[in-house]
Amino acid sequence: MQVNFEHLELLPKILKKLEYIEIHLQNNYSKRWLNVKEVSEYIGYSKDRIYKLKSEEWIENHHFYKKMGKLIFDSHAIDKWIIGDNEISNQMKQRTQEIVDSIFSSIQNK
Repeated sequence: MQVNFEHLELLPKILKKLEYIEIHLQNNYSKRWLNVKEVSEYIGYSKDRIYKLKSEEWIENHHFYKKMGKLIFDSHAIDKWIIGDNEISNQMKQRTQEIVDSIFSSIQNK
């Protein structure tokens, strides 16, 4: 294998760009708190779909939070939602069913 040394002066520039790419990739995959655009890119859904999930499926103060007028999403909770680990959701459904049953029971007893 023959190595040409005519472009050695480009190596520091290439190294700097590689370091930038590495840092950028680490930040994107290790960042816990995401805004709408970032969570959209993170899971590959449109921003409109993110807003729909926020309204219909995701639970406030679990999947997302409102802080100082901005939405932030917990990437850990989103990961669990993606793989189907809905322990919180199942607990809420169970508790909701208990409340509904209690209401119906009290109505029937009157």
